Amino acid sequence: MIQSYAATLLNGQIQWGSGGPPAVPPNVGVPVQVTIGFGRRASDGPAMAAALEQIASHGGAAEFGDPVAWQAATRTDRPLPGREE
Repeated sequence: MIQSYAATLLNGQIQWGSGGPPAVPPNVGVPVQVTIGFGRRASDGPAMAAALEQIASHGGAAEFGDPVAWQAATRTDRPLPGREE
């Protein structure tokens, strides 16, 4: 199971926040996955709100029709490998 812990990257080192992972013995490598939180634009929220308002003004998601009928019409089965007939 993958677990997430709050941390800060400062001067090339990770500083764990409260509730960090259990202590690791010295000289033991631990695989980690890091997601950098900067790079998000503050303007994304208003742009998303405008897009949702535009969808709502055209009737919302109901305007797209029945999703089950769309899937049945769109889906195509393919032959299984080694079972071509």
